[in-house]
Amino acid sequence: MKIFLLIWLILTPLVNAQPKDLHFSGFGTLGVISSDSKEYGYRTDLGQRDGSFNNTPDYESSNVLGLQLDYALHPNADLVFQSVYHNQNTVTLDSTTRLAFARFTANPTWSFRLGRTPLDLFLLTEYRDVSFGYIWANTPIEVYGLVPYRYLDGGDITHSTHINHLTLRSKLFSGTSTSDFVASPQRTESFKLADIVGVTINLETFRWSLQLRYSTSRFANESPSATQLASGITALAQSVPGFDSIWPNSDETITKLKSKGEVVYYSSLGAKYNWQQWSVLAEVSKIGAKRSFSTVTAGYASLIFHGQSFSLYSIYAATQTDFVDIDTLGVDVATLASIPEALELYNALDVSLNLYAINQSTWSVGWRWNLTPSIALKCQWDRTRIKEQGGGLWLNKDFATQPKETVNTLFTNLSFIF
Repeated sequence: MKIFLLIWLILTPLVNAQPKDLHFSGFGTLGVISSDSKEYGYRTDLGQRDGSFNNTPDYESSNVLGLQLDYALHPNADLVFQSVYHNQNTVTLDSTTRLAFARFTANPTWSFRLGRTPLDLFLLTEYRDVSFGYIWANTPIEVYGLVPYRYLDGGDITHSTHINHLTLRSKLFSGTSTSDFVASPQRTESFKLADIVGVTINLETFRWSLQLRYSTSRFANESPSATQLASGITALAQSVPGFDSIWPNSDETITKLKSKGEVVYYSSLGAKYNWQQWSVLAEVSKIGAKRSFSTVTAGYASLIFHGQSFSLYSIYAATQTDFVDIDTLGVDVATLASIPEALELYNALDVSLNLYAINQSTWSVGWRWNLTPSIALKCQWDRTRIKEQGGGLWLNKDFATQPKETVNTLFTNLSFIF
């Protein structure tokens, strides 16, 4: 209900807006993705339930269409509304509204935004879905695919100042966000992040930029599948005599499955450097929680050569997570197998605890050709090495079995702005 009220408050003034004060723009991507694995299906992030298996072209995952309205209320105030379709699992007013905020610029030093704004986690936060705005055919999923959250319902305060030839920009933001997580094509769960508080510090010159980000939040709801699993373990503990000797400390296992109230933190360091016809981009991030999943460390580095109407680039990206070995729980698996449905619960626990166990690395090479000032053609080839039980970024027909594999993925797309 809050988002509908917010959208109404943003859009109502646009009805009577004067044409000279109203600016309409848009962007989009038309593309195809093909991946050669029979076991793993490529997807752009953890919220996607469609992917490419076994060289089957995927025309949905990379297609994006965005429309934006900007209305100047006053020389120091404006309203922004943006709607984006990017293959959401459900298409509603809420899921397609990417931006809906009022902005007040008090002076060149201070700026305030209230409403739905981008969740500032990456170097490319402000144009993550605007493919024309960056060189690559696809952002590195090892970093960007880990976090499907795209917006913040709340507000931010930005302070900018100049120190000699340096520009220092600091932002404080707070709010909530919601996103789908897809563990398999048959299992989609929505998770809300509450009490998000974060800070971004950006130091830049004409040639380089250094950005530091840190934020904390908490899960506001439980995972339905994890709750069902915890209920199953509790039922066994109450009905099976001597269950504590078969499954020691089962109450601690149940605690690990609870997500509601779990505090999650995200930190990242990003940098850009431009020199003549060359650019270098790099970003490292860390995602952690106290109990529900292991710390995830990820990063990438990209080298880009800029020609007159084309660009050539390479990317190396990797992510590392500690795998949770449930054998350390000390469960008597042989005895457990004799109890109806108990072994299925144990195997489901393995999947649940390692849902965020992602271990892979990717080498990418690509090419971008600027056909016109507003249209670009891109091609990219990824070669990804997935470690055993480390393919959580991919769609997997049998999540419990994730073999070691090397996967080739080809991207071709046409991006545009208007």
